[in-house]
Amino acid sequence: MFLTTALFLATAVFGGGLFVLVGKRGIDNLGLILSFGGAFIIAMCFLHMVPEAFAGTSSAGLCVLAGFLLQGLLEFLSQGVEHGHFHAHKHGPECETPFSWKQLPWAALLSLGLHAALESMPVIGPHVHHEGLVHGPLSMDLIDWGLAVGLILHKVPVAMVLMAMMLERHVPMRAAWIVLVAFGMSPALGMLSADMVYHTLDARTAVEFTSMLQAVVVGILLHIGTTVLFEAGEGHAFNKAKFAATCVGLGLGLLAFA
Repeated sequence: MFLTTALFLATAVFGGGLFVLVGKRGIDNLGLILSFGGAFIIAMCFLHMVPEAFAGTSSAGLCVLAGFLLQGLLEFLSQGVEHGHFHAHKHGPECETPFSWKQLPWAALLSLGLHAALESMPVIGPHVHHEGLVHGPLSMDLIDWGLAVGLILHKVPVAMVLMAMMLERHVPMRAAWIVLVAFGMSPALGMLSADMVYHTLDARTAVEFTSMLQAVVVGILLHIGTTVLFEAGEGHAFNKAKFAATCVGLGLGLLAFA
């Protein structure tokens, strides 16, 4: 868990730092990153997570639908930051006032943190001993590296948009980095919550619980991935560069999971 937490935190910091370095050019070219990551996520879902989820529980279909609807609710609160939407702040006299934590878009930030926690819950699976008891994640072979890589690709553009949103709202750089670090630590809450549940379950139930979590995350990621691809181009139409990025993402997914 410490390794995956460090990776997700580093991803958030990298995405935020990337925007600081490249500025608006990063947002202008965000469509390419989103198309690549969205295509990889869709390939990962259908080639990796869907087969495992449906093999482990008969409730997988319902869980996928639940995840899809849940992501719709989260995006209503976050205004679509999860898939690269950046809503410009209306500048006014309040922009000249000293910074206050109250002026942050807390509904969007909490929604984004909950999204990051939920999608990370099945990254680390239960460890089953020969006695049939479930133990916590203590070794790297318990990590679902396919899901972890997919989430890393997904979080880089989200972190870029989040940093852009903070700076556009005149949030001081120090406060913006605190927000980015909190976002980067959100997955740890999801993995820790799943681990706490694992400790209360027997081996068979833990496996089914993991499959249910995977199915919920499939619904969440399919919502993200399809939205990204449908909105990849101006007027919802692909241009050559974004179509190429999508093909590369799908191709990498095939190589990784087929």
